[in-house]
Amino acid sequence: MNTMEKTVVPWLEKEIKTYESNINALNNLFNAIHQATCSQEQAQQRHQLRRMRSTNINKSKNQGLDFSR
Repeated sequence: MNTMEKTVVPWLEKEIKTYESNINALNNLFNAIHQATCSQEQAQQRHQLRRMRSTNINKSKNQGLDFSR
């Protein structure tokens, strides 16, 4: 190995490790954002379903039916 290879190879290895670390950090960040987005969407869907169920129960009660549990 010549002198240039002795200095360039370790430098490149260090750069690669730095980029890999940055990529992993970004991946973790994007995964957290995705999970938070999914959780919020699920919460919104649960809220909509509760509201729809409540509306249906109220309509049924107004018609004389009782589906509450």
